Amino acid sequence: MAKPFDAPRPVEYPDKPAAIKKPKGSRGGVLPPGPRQLLGVLTIKFLLDTPNFLLSLHKEYGDAASFSLSGELFIAFFTPEAVTDVLVKKQHEFVKGVGFERMHKVLGQGLLTNEEPVHLRHRRMMQPPFHHGQLDSYAAQMRNVVTDHLSTWKLGQQLSATDEMMQLTFKIVAQILFSTNIEKYAAGVQHHMGIAIDRIERTMLPGLDRFDNFPLPYFRKFRESANYLADVAQDIIESRVASGTNGDDLLGLLLSARDDENQPFSQDDVRDETLTLILSGHETTANATTWALAYLRDRDDLWMKLALEAEQNLPENSLPDVKRVLSAPTAKAIFAEALRLAPPVWVSPRRALSDVEIGGIAVPKGAHVLVSQYASHRSEKFFHNPDKFLPERWENDFESSLPRGAYFPFLLGSRKCLGDQFALLEANIILLQMAREKRLRPISAQVPKAEPRATYRPKGGVPSLVTTN
Repeated sequence: MAKPFDAPRPVEYPDKPAAIKKPKGSRGGVLPPGPRQLLGVLTIKFLLDTPNFLLSLHKEYGDAASFSLSGELFIAFFTPEAVTDVLVKKQHEFVKGVGFERMHKVLGQGLLTNEEPVHLRHRRMMQPPFHHGQLDSYAAQMRNVVTDHLSTWKLGQQLSATDEMMQLTFKIVAQILFSTNIEKYAAGVQHHMGIAIDRIERTMLPGLDRFDNFPLPYFRKFRESANYLADVAQDIIESRVASGTNGDDLLGLLLSARDDENQPFSQDDVRDETLTLILSGHETTANATTWALAYLRDRDDLWMKLALEAEQNLPENSLPDVKRVLSAPTAKAIFAEALRLAPPVWVSPRRALSDVEIGGIAVPKGAHVLVSQYASHRSEKFFHNPDKFLPERWENDFESSLPRGAYFPFLLGSRKCLGDQFALLEANIILLQMAREKRLRPISAQVPKAEPRATYRPKGGVPSLVTTN
């Protein structure tokens, strides 16, 4: 079985068109304005801080901007209408872009990275484990794991919020995905997932893939980490298959899944979806929760509300009710705002399969197209005081007043994250239990700087003190 890092592009996927080499006028129209600096200068700006590079384009050039990186044409779109065109209405005119091409080397053909028609088959097979009825059983396991983890904290103890949330979400995913303790893999998975996520983003520029097989330490570590993660997933799957029973956990459901023709996932498919679930249920949720803790540092008023919601929506003496947990208004608003400011997936690259019109602009076949959650979520048109953490803005069903494509932390349409409710349930339970028992208060009053990689990470571990409300 080929590991994702060296696996060829599946023959079922559409052929990728050749890239457009220069930002000249597009077929049938004129490209939107954009920076035309020397290639090296623009590339350095892009690499140093890609989210704010995109945000600056939005502020300076408006609804769309075009530019060149590595000699190839990129067009960034920022309006809700254009975002909806790219991600929903005209999604079949695109394939995944440069960042996802790099992510494929780690996650293989998982839901996050695969193309049609593979994506649709996998999505249909993956839906049952995420039905609300299944989430009820997950909620009880989540609360038990959170309670056990918080019991190890001592008041006044200094901890890294990032490390604690990574450890906690890994325990949750391990319990629900594998129904077993896989602590022997925990440190390795977290270490190698960190390297892989770093390399995915830093090597997303067109042309850098030529170095993947060079004996350079930087690229060699990318391969080593991707292969380590694949080996861990494969080892766990093979142990389960050898046991002679699929089990009733998430891994068991994957092994039992059948498509419309009663065909199962291949072991490669199960491995790739397992890796995707580890990333989405562990890394991204940990980051979102850490950002929420950082934003909540001086909001004792919100922690008091969370403590009341813990008693009302997550009572200790009864099984968790998924609808009640997800509808806890303060927790819901906090994560809506944290996901607005620090979306775990902060950019969604695509490549045009054909000439296509997006937001009134003629996009030529082969052009790289970017829509960015980070930039779109900071639009002053839709979010008053957009750089400020204001969970209160989500009161009175604010989200329903937004046009589709203005707020999309979990993407949209058939590409919307299948596990969004799983992730929100996990995050809400963590925050509500912390409000009831012990919480982490960041030591610094400054919101941490970001370390944007394949996921939007807080930089520096976020040193925090264990305290109570």
